[in-house]
This record gives sequence, C-alpha cells and structure tokens, in this order.
Amino acid sequence: MRYNSRRMPLREAEAYTRLRAAARQVDPALVVERSSVQRREDPYPGVGFNLILGNAHALLFMPAADIEPPGWEDRVRLHMEAAHRYLNGFTPSAR
Repeated sequence: MRYNSRRMPLREAEAYTRLRAAARQVDPALVVERSSVQRREDPYPGVGFNLILGNAHALLFMPAADIEPPGWEDRVRLHMEAAHRYLNGFTPSAR
C-alpha cells in the first residue's frame, strides 16, 4: 500500500474534542455540533463542522494542517475566535 501524505489521520472523535475545547475557550455559548463533524480528504484534507452561537449557524472547514500538527491548540483557537466574531454579527444582541 502506498502512503498518501495528504491523508488525514485524525479521527472525527478527536477532531470534535479539539474543536469543542477551542470553542469553549472562546465562548461557552459557542457550540460545535457533534453530528456535523466529518473528515474530508478531497479536495483538501481537513474537517467540516457546524458551529452554533444562539440562533446563528455556520458550516465551516478546518484544514488538517491547522488541527493536526503540534501547536494545533493556538491555530484552532484563532480560527474559533474569527468564527465567533462572524457569528456574533447574526445574533440578536448584535442588532
């Protein structure tokens, strides 16, 4: 069997754990929908997931390069902070 360097070894359960931990650090009200976490291999390896803040939902993609290698905690948190700012624009308190 040939090794595919693009293949993402991270399992969905571990990806969910990492995403959820980062979301909680940013805002306890920020929710990663467990059933939406799915590994993607093509066209780029990573994880697709739904992020919820109040009534606002966003379908997002986290590249494997950001969620897998050492230092993932900082990279994922930065992505979550950006997503949080985005979702805040759609919550009732933002209007």
